[in-house]
Amino acid sequence: MKPLVEYCHGAVKALNAQYEMTSVLHHSATAGSARERLIQDFLTAHLPEMTSVVSGMIVDSNGRRSKQQDIVLMLKSMPRLPFASGHDLIFQEGTVATFEIKTEITPSALENIALNIESVKALEPSTLEGAQLGDLGWPYARILNVVLTYGGTALDGIERKLTQIPDSGQPDVYLDLTKGILIKNEGLLFTQEGFSSYLRFDDAAVGLARLLALLSKVTGRLVMRGVKWDAYIT
Repeated sequence: MKPLVEYCHGAVKALNAQYEMTSVLHHSATAGSARERLIQDFLTAHLPEMTSVVSGMIVDSNGRRSKQQDIVLMLKSMPRLPFASGHDLIFQEGTVATFEIKTEITPSALENIALNIESVKALEPSTLEGAQLGDLGWPYARILNVVLTYGGTALDGIERKLTQIPDSGQPDVYLDLTKGILIKNEGLLFTQEGFSSYLRFDDAAVGLARLLALLSKVTGRLVMRGVKWDAYIT
């Protein structure tokens, strides 16, 4: 077993054990916040240091806002509008990825998640100016959308439902910490295989390892994005 996968076997067990510990809270909102924080802390500890792990809403220069995002990965080279609540306003140009964290997901729940993803994909950068060094395979201004759940329906059922959702609401990655991972089969994150919409790996540890690998590809680049700040003001 490769060291990364072996490590992720332990990490999955640890995350699920900590998730089980939150059941003692007996308050859904408090437990949900605690479970989001587990993932936020994990990402902070494991991702390249060019990104910050925050939460909040994303805005663009046209005045449009996304729905509330559980976790946002943003460039450290970009500012944000912070609030004491921890729910910040984050500029589209500084956003690298978003995470929707759920305790459990069924196919029907994906419709509401799709609306969240659509609200992010509808945002536009004020300019495509800028520069980047590193892995250039991921589109310059595109935001990676990840859905992560501690449990839920079998992956084949989730995959069938995702293919019925318009592309604007489909996540790039769906990770179930008990079942495995679905990754958009576009040839951007991993080599394209066949004609299915998603690549599927039925192992949660392998799924976590692949998520960390692709997040490193997306967040491990040195990126300086231009912003037309006047467009945010006038």
